[in-house]
Amino acid sequence: MPNHPPANAERYKEALSPSCETKAAYMSEFSIDVAMVDEHGDEFTQQINVPWTTIKEIMATISKRAETEPLKGSPQ
Repeated sequence: MPNHPPANAERYKEALSPSCETKAAYMSEFSIDVAMVDEHGDEFTQQINVPWTTIKEIMATISKRAETEPLKGSPQ
């Protein structure tokens, strides 16, 4: 029996590839809360969007792991 990739493998690959489409989909989708202090010494939380360059780095790391590491439970 031939070893075929899952039907949605191409979809996953596209979702993890930097492109105009993924940039539009992921920009402003992720943020972190940063504790800050104003000029009066009062603390507040500022929401900062994760930069596109950081999102691309995360996508690349996930893609690399998916391509190089065996699946759990798979013979090595």
